[in-house]
Amino acid sequence: MQAMPELVQESGTAAPVPPVLEVRRLTKRYGALLAVAELSFTLSRGQVLGMLGPNGAGKTTAICALLGLVRPDAGEIRVLGIDARRAPRAALRHVGAIVESPTFYPYLSGFENLDLLARLRGVPRHRIAAVLELVGLGERAHQRVGTYSLGMRQRLAIAAAILHQPALLVLDEPTNGLDPQGIVEVRELVRALAAQGQTILLCSHVLSEVQEICSHVLILSRGRAVAMGSIAELLTARATVTLRTSETERVAALCRELPWVQVLAEGPGLLRLTFPPERQEAFAQLLLQAKIPVLEFCREGSALEQFFLAMTAGSTDSASRKDRGRWWSWFRSNGREVRG
Repeated sequence: MQAMPELVQESGTAAPVPPVLEVRRLTKRYGALLAVAELSFTLSRGQVLGMLGPNGAGKTTAICALLGLVRPDAGEIRVLGIDARRAPRAALRHVGAIVESPTFYPYLSGFENLDLLARLRGVPRHRIAAVLELVGLGERAHQRVGTYSLGMRQRLAIAAAILHQPALLVLDEPTNGLDPQGIVEVRELVRALAAQGQTILLCSHVLSEVQEICSHVLILSRGRAVAMGSIAELLTARATVTLRTSETERVAALCRELPWVQVLAEGPGLLRLTFPPERQEAFAQLLLQAKIPVLEFCREGSALEQFFLAMTAGSTDSASRKDRGRWWSWFRSNGREVRG
């Protein structure tokens, strides 16, 4: 996801503005486990990047490395051009983040909790009321946090993260553990921040939300980037079709011989396949030549869930095609990753 650098005028000369976040060949090992392997990506101003991957793909390790919570073994991390490994304090001044569950003093009000943070960060006090209004807590600002719902606490956490007006906002599973009302509240808030031009790095298991909110996506599998770029561009790179036939086993055997075809789901009389759009006619011809009866051959609309499963289908050594079919069915029902 390499974006063209923006230009500004300084003393009559055009100078490139550094990306908000630049990661180059980031690598982290835990003993024999390679958690993140030479990860590189760039996040420019106003972009909203969704970082996705199965459990154990390296997402949390990558985020912790960005926030200085984990020391990488190799690689570069720059925030607004500042080397975050050499000057972590200077770099992290431009970053706001929510990792895991936020914690506040329950006996203090939302305003008082933010006031403590504002003093530590040297933020003007008038900024507190502004961010509380922004996250929809203006009317509850002076009530104790202990009386807040989980959704309200999560919105307060986002207010704390943006209190110092960071260039980059990192959100790790911001709707995790919330009830439906809280999920809607936080989702709408993140959308509003994105619409205002806030640069965001978002980790979420709910791929439908990522597709709605994010402009770009980075998919990790076994610590490596397997897909990266604009969501709109990535989703037009492959076609997903539903194939109904009485010869599913023969079709599956045929697909195993074609490196450009992947089986997303397999069941009695039904397969879901994905391949490059330009190969659709060639695949249909192969079915015809093999004299495989086709009851239905229907192209589906593009969805990030389908693309994600196609790109991470081999992320576990023991995953069979039938296992991935059950994975897809569960995934569609729950909208979250499968632990495995």
